[in-house]
Amino acid sequence: MGVLFPACPLGYRAGAGYNMGMATTFVQRHAIWLAIGLSVVLSIFGLSLYVDELFVTFLHEASHGLAAILTGGQLIRFTLAPDTSGLAYTSGGFRPLVVAAGYIGSCLWGGALLVASRRKGWEKAVLFALAGFCVVFTLLFVRNLFGFAVGLSMGAFFGWAGWHGRNWQLSLLLSFLAVQSSLYAIKDLFTLMRVANSPINNDAAIMSREMTLGLVPPFVFALGISVAAVVIFALFLRIALRGDGRALDAPARS
Repeated sequence: MGVLFPACPLGYRAGAGYNMGMATTFVQRHAIWLAIGLSVVLSIFGLSLYVDELFVTFLHEASHGLAAILTGGQLIRFTLAPDTSGLAYTSGGFRPLVVAAGYIGSCLWGGALLVASRRKGWEKAVLFALAGFCVVFTLLFVRNLFGFAVGLSMGAFFGWAGWHGRNWQLSLLLSFLAVQSSLYAIKDLFTLMRVANSPINNDAAIMSREMTLGLVPPFVFALGISVAAVVIFALFLRIALRGDGRALDAPARS
């Protein structure tokens, strides 16, 4: 008569489960710092995530459109290009806000995701909302094939992650998206400051022409947008890190 042996000792299995619980709790509590650390490492080695840059561009152009819609104008269409650039075509609305909304909006998106990543139980709902936003905005407003594919792919990925991912994984994903979105937006702002007074058409140059007829140099607008974006990110980071953030329960022993 044969004897059945467990694959591993029961005590070991219980200890392993407890250790895994401790590890996932650690990730959830420190997801923001892990995301910041990973982003710093990527920056040090000069690595950029192509998909993240496309995501930030999508948020940038969508923010122009949302600002137009919310101030009485309309978003006609927007496009995304393989070089991670984008264009939003708007009509009406409060033009100073519409033009500034690209960079400011990217930081607001990043900050909102940062705060959401620290709210226990919000992870799946936030990713489903993000998926829905990407899909709806793409279907309604994106009018080039590459942008269409990117928008729908992002929506599908966020939906899949929200459906299949565990909370600690989703917390880390949201934190990484938030940090990368904010950092890319701030990095793009420094680029904007370098090219603000060049012949290249950019948000700062548009604000200079439309708001002051060119009397105030584009660099001044670029600097103002940059300061506002950094302050917004700092405020959201402070809110996200306030207190213990997630108020997670300690993993139960089994």
